[in-house]
Amino acid sequence: MELIVQFMLTEKVYMTINLIETLNLRTKFEELTHEYRFPQPYSGSDINTLNWFIKEGHKSNSLRTGYDQAKKIAKTIIKEYHGSEEIRKGFTL
Repeated sequence: MELIVQFMLTEKVYMTINLIETLNLRTKFEELTHEYRFPQPYSGSDINTLNWFIKEGHKSNSLRTGYDQAKKIAKTIIKEYHGSEEIRKGFTL
């Protein structure tokens, strides 16, 4: 779980993102939730969908197979997203 990819944004600035792990988690989330109920415009595994799923997804999906695992994955991705967002705040491109 420690696979880290570094992108060179400029000659002086490097940003570390756990990209591969995050993409794998998004794929797993989509596999688990492909038959779940999501209101429009939510679908897939974008940030808005993940936030909705964490806050509201239990209403129509909590009894479905894999719900707890999907929620844990969503929380992990959101945490990674906010961590990356904090890293980006210090950079000007």
